[in-house]
Amino acid sequence: MMRAALVALALIASPAAAIDGPVFKGFGSYTATEHDVVIPKGTVLRHVYDVRPATPGKRNPGFETAARFINSHVGNGMAERDVAVAVVVHGSAINELTKPQVYAARHNGAANASQAMVEEMLQKGVRFIVCGQAANILGVKKADLLPGVELAISASSAHAILQAQGYTLNPF
Repeated sequence: MMRAALVALALIASPAAAIDGPVFKGFGSYTATEHDVVIPKGTVLRHVYDVRPATPGKRNPGFETAARFINSHVGNGMAERDVAVAVVVHGSAINELTKPQVYAARHNGAANASQAMVEEMLQKGVRFIVCGQAANILGVKKADLLPGVELAISASSAHAILQAQGYTLNPF
């Protein structure tokens, strides 16, 4: 009895442990929460993230946040098919969606820390949409992008199309 009380106290007093998965392992971890806002049965979430560049050599935290959104909702009982996520990318973050040889040529031979994460997310249905205006300014062509990455006229048009399809923009 005393041991159980000490374990419970330790859990309360210590920071929440990160939960890995259930959709993505090794990234997009989340913590369990006590929550009052219950997602009604039959709800389908369509959410879009607007992402900027990562620190060189590190995975893009915006991409990881999108994975966390999926993991946390599926981990709390939503069906994976009912959580749709799109990531709109502009500015130099576009480089993080380029093929390895393109990325390396633009970053002194370095490897893209986000590539494996992006490829796995694409396989699970996450949409990555590149701003065509920023891509043109950066000299990034459609052929330079990882397979499955989409190119839009602009980030603004991508957001407008996604909103018309029922996606909500992440406010932070």
